[in-house]
Amino acid sequence: MADSETTGRLSVGIIGAGIAGCCLTIGLLRNPKLNVRLYEAYPDVRVRGSGLALHGNAIRAMDCISPDIKKAYFKKSHFMTNEEDIEMATQFILASGEHSGTLVAELGRAKGRRTVHRAHFIQGLLEEAIPRDRVHFGKRICSIEEGQETHVVSVSFVDGYNETFDVLFGAEGVYSRTRKFILGSNHPATNPVNHDDWRAFNTQVSMEEAKNVLPPESIDRVRTVCIPIGFINGIPVDLGKTFSVACYQRDSKSPCKGDPKFHADLWKGFMPAMDALISLLEKSPEENWILQDHDNAPTYCKGHVAMIGDAAHATLPHAGQGAAQAIEDAAVLTGIFLKVSSIAEVEEALRAFDEIRRPRSQKIVDITRRFGRLYTQEPEEIQVEEMQTEMKEGGMYSNAVDMPGQVKNAIDAFERRLAVEH
Repeated sequence: MADSETTGRLSVGIIGAGIAGCCLTIGLLRNPKLNVRLYEAYPDVRVRGSGLALHGNAIRAMDCISPDIKKAYFKKSHFMTNEEDIEMATQFILASGEHSGTLVAELGRAKGRRTVHRAHFIQGLLEEAIPRDRVHFGKRICSIEEGQETHVVSVSFVDGYNETFDVLFGAEGVYSRTRKFILGSNHPATNPVNHDDWRAFNTQVSMEEAKNVLPPESIDRVRTVCIPIGFINGIPVDLGKTFSVACYQRDSKSPCKGDPKFHADLWKGFMPAMDALISLLEKSPEENWILQDHDNAPTYCKGHVAMIGDAAHATLPHAGQGAAQAIEDAAVLTGIFLKVSSIAEVEEALRAFDEIRRPRSQKIVDITRRFGRLYTQEPEEIQVEEMQTEMKEGGMYSNAVDMPGQVKNAIDAFERRLAVEH
């Protein structure tokens, strides 16, 4: 039985303790009328993949949710230049052909940009801002059902545990079972895709080792170097103690397509700074995984169930917007659900979220795909000025959003829907 029938509070389930799920939990806990519980499939937070250098829109989205999020982020992250007032951006540099060395974009411009490992950020959110009794680890979702008349959402977990909720949010990543429930197993946008055959390689080395090899500008700022088969960059993580190198390969353009082994020779000889990054990666390319995103879904909600973050709009890493869009989702839902007081308002609240967030987040998925194709052009295809203009426009759309305005638009949409209903 959901809480609304016994305590008067709305029972809220959030599936997936990633950045999206944790930020949403923190935001919804601000409403005392909501009983919020967070469920994670794994027994703990896994340290996997590369780091983050969050853009300005992500930082402004944190401010719309709770100061506890920025507090956790600051505790776990590292100033790249050790200066809070220095404005920085991720640089994108061409490295092949006649345009070698050309700067084509600076994305995510913000003062005091920090870097952090994704897992460390999540650990900080769990330690600093979410009460331990609200989190349940080792709970992998098995099935979702929703009562047609009651709208009570029943969730079964693989371990045999069952729970009911008045509203359920799926934040369990690219292979989201919540997405399958909302769209249906056979919908063409349900499963993740990899249209351009991207794969990623990653390694982490000590900062001391990185400084022995890399020029200072490759450590003090995020410099992304692009060649026809992909791009590579590196950022400090672990409070500056570790340097994370990530290489993103467009397999369809690689002569070694389909080979999970990292072929360093394909990446060498373009620029000295790039060769230095490759020298770190080729020693121990610890990870190899296929990158995936989602084709556009027709909706992010169904009844009293919604999907957020990678479950709703998985995004390739090419524009640094995956985590940022998850935090934007949480900001908008926090604004709406601070206004929700009864189960009768839930469906319109979720529809307002869908109305505001779906067009923007899906456009960013499309922009990000396009960026990846721009990075991997052959030298003779590149029109530098056109590339610079397109990337500047895409970066402005992503980063320069008015977050309080987006939240206000969502609240207005919710209140407008309620007025129509009544």
